[in-house]
Amino acid sequence: MSEATAWLLSFPGDFLAAIGERDMLHFVDTPRLEEIPQSPLHCRHALLWEGELLPALDLTAWLTEQPTPSERVSVGIVGWQERPGAIPQYGALIFSGAPQKIRVADDHACNLPESPTAWRAVAASCFRYDDQPVPILDLPRLFSGAILADPGL
Repeated sequence: MSEATAWLLSFPGDFLAAIGERDMLHFVDTPRLEEIPQSPLHCRHALLWEGELLPALDLTAWLTEQPTPSERVSVGIVGWQERPGAIPQYGALIFSGAPQKIRVADDHACNLPESPTAWRAVAASCFRYDDQPVPILDLPRLFSGAILADPGL
């Protein structure tokens, strides 16, 4: 049985999701988010990080199609490569509190939550943690324009 380390993220609205250990590059406890006028609800903010303006994705707003309740949020700077040798891509995920490092084993695999159905569009797989399903986010898909065209709802 193999195991992997992941970051467990809590999102406003009591959603949980995870990303791979190496996908989280930086954590910002009190981010200064810049609002982008006339942008979609789930990506209406950006974050200046190391001289780059990164899209700050609000997963709760995308899953629920509702504005996220105003509460203190954190941001995780995430990175990925579309394929080996490709230029790394970066984005920011808005979530609540601090990420938690956890160990996940093969036998923790489970089905995606039935609701909201949009999980199918952004999750690569799912595992059970503390008796709750935790979708594993597909970062390239999440930060692509594909979720604008096909939100999976």
